Amino acid sequence: MTNELSHQPNANAGTNNSGADTIRKRDKVLNFFGLRKSKPNSKIEDKTQPWPQQANKPLMLAFQTSKGVLHGTQMMDGKIFLENIPKPRVRTDLPQLQERIERTEQLIYCNALLLQDLSSLPVTMLGEHAPGVDAQQSPTLDNSELDWLGEIKKDPIAQDRLRWLATRMVKEFIADTDRDATQIAEIVALGPVLQKEPYRRLLSSIIKEFDESRILNVALLHGLVELIETASSGYLEDDDLVRALGVLRRHIKSTHKAPSKHLYQMVVSISRLLDVMVNGMVRDVNRTEDHQPLVAVLQELKDTSDTILQFQVSYALQASQYIPDDESTLQAVLRFAGGVSMAALGVASICKLDPSNLFSSLDTLRQAAGQSYEVTKAILEGLEASQRGRFGAMQSLLKGVRSGTRHEWYLALLAARSFVRDGRLADFNRTVCEAPCRDDRMFQLGVCQLLGEIAIDPVWNILTRQQAVDFLAALHKKNTVWKPHSEVKQWIITILTQVSQFLDDAVKNHACIALTTVHQVGIKVDSTVTSYSLMSRLPSPESSSLLSRVQKIPYLEYILHTLKVQRMKEGYQPVYIPPIAKANLQASDSTLFPLMEKVQEFLSNCGEVMLILGDSGAGKSTFNRHLEHHLWISYNNNDPIPLFVNLPAIRGPEEDMINKQLQAHNFSADEIQELKQHRSFILICDGYDESQLAANLHQTNRLNQQGQWQAKMIISCRSQFLGPVYVNRFAPQPTDHYKASRLDLFQEAVIVPFSKEQIEDYVEQYVPLEPRPWITEDYMRMLTTIPNLMELVKNPFLLTLTLEALPGVSKGQTNLSKVKVTRVQLYDHFIDQWFGVNMRRLQKSALSMSDRDMLDHLVDAGFVSKGVDYSTRLAVAIFDKQDGNPIVRYVHLDDSTAWRANFFGPEPRIRLLRESSPLTRTGNLHRFLHRSILEYFFSRAIFDPSHNNDNHDLAPHSGTNTFIAQLLDSSGPLFKRNLLTEPSVIQFLCERVKQQPYFETQLLSVIEQSKTNTTVATAATNAITILVRAGVPFNGADLRGIRIPGADLSNGQFDSAQLHGADLT
Repeated sequence: MTNELSHQPNANAGTNNSGADTIRKRDKVLNFFGLRKSKPNSKIEDKTQPWPQQANKPLMLAFQTSKGVLHGTQMMDGKIFLENIPKPRVRTDLPQLQERIERTEQLIYCNALLLQDLSSLPVTMLGEHAPGVDAQQSPTLDNSELDWLGEIKKDPIAQDRLRWLATRMVKEFIADTDRDATQIAEIVALGPVLQKEPYRRLLSSIIKEFDESRILNVALLHGLVELIETASSGYLEDDDLVRALGVLRRHIKSTHKAPSKHLYQMVVSISRLLDVMVNGMVRDVNRTEDHQPLVAVLQELKDTSDTILQFQVSYALQASQYIPDDESTLQAVLRFAGGVSMAALGVASICKLDPSNLFSSLDTLRQAAGQSYEVTKAILEGLEASQRGRFGAMQSLLKGVRSGTRHEWYLALLAARSFVRDGRLADFNRTVCEAPCRDDRMFQLGVCQLLGEIAIDPVWNILTRQQAVDFLAALHKKNTVWKPHSEVKQWIITILTQVSQFLDDAVKNHACIALTTVHQVGIKVDSTVTSYSLMSRLPSPESSSLLSRVQKIPYLEYILHTLKVQRMKEGYQPVYIPPIAKANLQASDSTLFPLMEKVQEFLSNCGEVMLILGDSGAGKSTFNRHLEHHLWISYNNNDPIPLFVNLPAIRGPEEDMINKQLQAHNFSADEIQELKQHRSFILICDGYDESQLAANLHQTNRLNQQGQWQAKMIISCRSQFLGPVYVNRFAPQPTDHYKASRLDLFQEAVIVPFSKEQIEDYVEQYVPLEPRPWITEDYMRMLTTIPNLMELVKNPFLLTLTLEALPGVSKGQTNLSKVKVTRVQLYDHFIDQWFGVNMRRLQKSALSMSDRDMLDHLVDAGFVSKGVDYSTRLAVAIFDKQDGNPIVRYVHLDDSTAWRANFFGPEPRIRLLRESSPLTRTGNLHRFLHRSILEYFFSRAIFDPSHNNDNHDLAPHSGTNTFIAQLLDSSGPLFKRNLLTEPSVIQFLCERVKQQPYFETQLLSVIEQSKTNTTVATAATNAITILVRAGVPFNGADLRGIRIPGADLSNGQFDSAQLHGADLT
């Protein structure tokens, strides 16, 4: 711009009237600043027309491939944000007139539309361009919105209810003294659509609560600022902003001055409140009582070495310098430059804020500040003459700019933020690339912050957020427009890192790629650039508890959110290997598939029941809990609700199972009824076999019938529990008994054993969890060297036990190839290790005197043996009293005289042994860590090697009856319970037979005694079944007259055996 005084008109060439004088002064000013006369502000350029070329200001920007990935830079005439877009707003589905509104975002949307009175909708609402308005910014309503507005305008009661709901939510919020961040987000989101009276009550309440709080509530802080920023025109009063600013000033004054996240959030909040004040929403701030104390507090923070905190402090200080007396400072600056040309054309309205006017204004302001006092005075006189005295405030403004206390970068950032807020991204783009202060470090830091806020804000569409990421990456590179400082580059990397950690995959992945690109440039990490969280707006409320409370309906999503948090915390598994499965028990192992994929396929189709089978310890429960965790992670409001049901923990799951499970989660009767009427479920039923069930739970619970619970069921069961015909136990049944099962709604999958690769993956995840004696390679070497061990650990639970027990099993072994390890040995080592570790834990713990005395007695008596005895007796009681149901419910006030008190009572001996046993507890429910551990201890009640080690020499010399009397308990489970329904128990006992021959002799003695004693028939049936499974031959044996009704003799060796008179029925 050329500003030669010789080009000015001759000062003596005047006329005799004052109007001519005014024109001359005005022309002198116009010529001095080199300002062109602008056309009347009628219609803006069509968005399809290119911007004027800035030949002297080329922009180096990164470009994208067809896949939208940054991979390089080139000179571009265009910009990343190519056009202004509509101001961002949240849209959702519109309810029917008589339909209940269940989500706060829906209520906000409806009230926002109501504010746009159908009878007074401007032409722009219907898609037409109005003079002086960018059509891209106009809030265009679509047909569904117009139709909804047209219908609701016919129903005043429906309109009143929408407004009443919003007002009542404010009352509920104010009355609730125990608010959380979700409720704060919910009420603040409602702010822009509130009527004035409830808005002002809400704002006053939040200011008062924040003022009275002693601990910084970050959610409330953000809510206060956002509520003020989004206030409707005319809602705020001067005192509101002064009060809010005073509260923040007092808080920051009492905050420790060392850089911290809380201090940063406070400074950012003060800056944003000051922005509102600078934009003209407050008048006549008392400089003594309000302004100067704030400046003094900020000045104390000014010299921090923290670059980002320093920027925010400087921004706040600049904003405090621009607080207006009687008009918006931004408007004053625009009038100073743009208003002159408007006056020259006789136009009285204020010029529209756009990049061209902004740049011209800032250039004019800087140049005027640099001129002599006389020139400045002449300029001001001309402005006074043309604008009738409106620019007296400019003298103070110019003085501040000249002295260096006020900087143009703040005004440029303020305008940039305004552009972004209104969706004018193309104008923001021009401001970034063409502002006179674009090389200022503070301006650059502020622009990067704005772009980061766009990138993380879900209210913008994905493309816009990705473009914000692209812009950041582009600004990181060298270009002739921006000359980024090193701190700015580091700030860009910090922002992109934050964006890359958000849950939104599309934006997160885009940021990760951008990070890779900018890291290639190479930059030394600046420790003064702290990674403060970007502060845009409060996240969308995850639930609508206030709305639900107002409507007198259960606030289901809020409660479901609480359940989700609880279940995700409980369901976390540090080690997880995705299981592989096959279609059914008869399917070939060559046709395998990932189980999760099959389940997701089931959930997306019309099926109603999926059965998951697998051996004991195959990972059924682990998968079920992982599935629940996965479903909760992806859960959105009104999705089918994942509900994990531990069948043994439910009394009578055959009827109203969902109701009972929800009651266990503390849902009220009204909430349960609401869920039954309006929601659907994904039932994950675990442990069908452990509950000893025979019923078809889908049928008995009447799932998916009219008026009943709507649900898909995934149910797991051990393969050994079922007979050859089992489908009718699970497949949906028709209500008409004459019709066949709905096999089209049923599918199944069978978990197969781990592969070697899965075992190795498991070990790699297992080793880092805590300090281990070995590394992954050591464990794998042991697993592959010890004969048959790899085959054994294909079972996931056995793999876990093996990894725990392996260091002890192999200790002192020099030739691993000769080490023999069986399933029962692994359990023996695991249990001994478990009790040993817990004994040492108790010895190191701070115990009461009575507990310490009891522990000493238990240690003297053999702590491990006493622990094994406790667990064995508990296992026997579970089978005897609960028919093997593994869940024991104990409430001391109700059960102090019941059998359960012997195992879960408060006495020191019982308590110490219980806390040291391999048990888990959820509330008042107790169970062994795994079903197989229960079965292991039950097998020890039949044969305990530690009790028989000293007696095996008696076998060859003892008579049969004496031998049995000495070594077997005739009142024990071998004699009282048919073990054919407990294949895992039989397997443990089979391995005992192979390891300890005297147990074989005991069992043979029982079979022999059955010839003369009918009371041992059950024991004899169990004994011969165990021996046959263990591979003991009976070739040529004299089995005449034995009583073994129902024994399983399949695959037995009975060549030439004498079975005359034997009872095999």
